[in-house]
Amino acid sequence: MASRIPIRRGRTAGAENENVNIRESQLPSRAKVTGRAGVAGSSKTGGSSTDMVVAYSKTEREAEASAKRKREALRELTELRNRGGKGKNPQGRKILGLPKKSTAVARESADENTRPPVFVAPPATRVSAHRRSSSSRSLIPVLQREEEIDEDEPMSKRPRTSSVEPEEVAAELAVYTDDEAEAEADPDSDLWDDLDAADFDDPAMASEYVVDIQHYLKESELNTMPNPNYMDSQPKLMWEMRGLLNEWLMQVHTRFRLTAETLFLCTNLTDRFLSARIVSPSKLQLVGMACLLIASKFEETVSPAIANFIAVAEGTYTPADMRQAEQHILRALDWDLSYPNPLHFLRRISKADGFEVKTRTLAKYLVEIACVEHALIAAPPTKLAAAAMWLARIALGEEVWTPNLAHYAMYAESALLPVAEDMLRYVLQPIAHEAFYKKWAGKRNMKVSIYMRHWALARWAEGARVDLRADLPALRRAIRAQAVRDASLSEDGGASEVDLDEE
Repeated sequence: MASRIPIRRGRTAGAENENVNIRESQLPSRAKVTGRAGVAGSSKTGGSSTDMVVAYSKTEREAEASAKRKREALRELTELRNRGGKGKNPQGRKILGLPKKSTAVARESADENTRPPVFVAPPATRVSAHRRSSSSRSLIPVLQREEEIDEDEPMSKRPRTSSVEPEEVAAELAVYTDDEAEAEADPDSDLWDDLDAADFDDPAMASEYVVDIQHYLKESELNTMPNPNYMDSQPKLMWEMRGLLNEWLMQVHTRFRLTAETLFLCTNLTDRFLSARIVSPSKLQLVGMACLLIASKFEETVSPAIANFIAVAEGTYTPADMRQAEQHILRALDWDLSYPNPLHFLRRISKADGFEVKTRTLAKYLVEIACVEHALIAAPPTKLAAAAMWLARIALGEEVWTPNLAHYAMYAESALLPVAEDMLRYVLQPIAHEAFYKKWAGKRNMKVSIYMRHWALARWAEGARVDLRADLPALRRAIRAQAVRDASLSEDGGASEVDLDEE
């Protein structure tokens, strides 16, 4: 019975026969090596052809495995190179504009796994010398190029586009200085000059006792001050009546050609008496005439007679009325006529001002405002004279209250502002006392009342309430600007001084 199982035959028999007939030089390299091993093995061991085929197959698999390992190592090396390089675009797009890797970079990438050689630094002196020489060599061409540029393109001066001269700009900036930066002159400081030393040889000036006299007068002025609110105790009088009475007394004073001290003493006696006694309106003129008679007896060398006063009053009062009123006033005042006159202090301050005639004349007018303006009754004579001098200097373009002025006036600038404000308010009001205004508007008095009114109205409105503490910086800037203009006019030969007669 024939079997259906196919006979298993060796599939390599043909290959063996084929290799037997082929020369050794015609075999492939891989088969050639394997063939030699197989032939040698067969000759030594005397194995069969099947063993030779199995050995050949095993050798072939090992060769393929080794080839695979070589390819894996090559891929790892390629990936290592790619990590050090630029990489690929993740979207697969080609990136344009990038520079290619140079051979030096490729060489560095290939040698990444190699250990870098140890660097031994040369001596420091050689390095520093080399750096110094290299830096000097590198700076020379740069400096040469800069010199060439400067020679080729000289810098041109920028033309001035402003039409204002530099001198005018500097003068304008000098006007707007910081007013608060200037320290206020202290009357108790040691920065003043001894102006009384020059009068040591003049016995009439009493330079040895002048300081003691000034302190005594300042202390005694408080004892002779009237009540600033005495009109509240006068049921039938008003402040306007006081102004009209004193204006009439000014006319009598001018007619009799009395001294200025007589007028101020008369005003003080009238205010002190009205502070102590109640007076009816019908007797107010008699009180004023009697006070002027007493003041003239105290100040004048030759006092007017009672008959002269009766004639001025047009027979309203008799000589007996004048004598009785005089006695009544002296008893009410306790016979105390010691009044520190503001003109005495004004002359003292004018000495520190250099005896400037215009300033002193304008200050006299401002002091005399206290005779008709009731707001100045509370001001002591020393402060009244100092404030008048300060305001007169401001009106005439003198802004600085010097240490000499502060010392001889015995007041700092800030203490004088309230009194100066009251004076300015009176000047800014409509003219209420024509006789007083015309007295100081004459040429003999340099027309100071006209000048002062024009000066005040040019800076404030009529009837305005003045705040000198707020307006003083602007006044000083205006004075500095005027000084700059006067300096330019004096260089051109023009008039620069303040002319009171032209106002």
